Amino acid sequence: MKKTETLDKARRSTIKEISVKITENRKQLFTLNQERILGKLKNVSEIGQIKKEIARLATVLDERVSESVK
Repeated sequence: MKKTETLDKARRSTIKEISVKITENRKQLFTLNQERILGKLKNVSEIGQIKKEIARLATVLDERVSESVK
């Protein structure tokens, strides 16, 4: 999925949905890191992609929270 598609989809989501997606991505990141340590991970760049997606989602979540405070 492209960066803009991820951001557009996240901006249309609710705060709860974004939080759930961040949690899912963190679990996936944990699993990928374990696989990397064990030498089972073939595509190491997946780790960076997941980290970036988490950061994007966290940014959108922060935008939403700051909007709701105003």
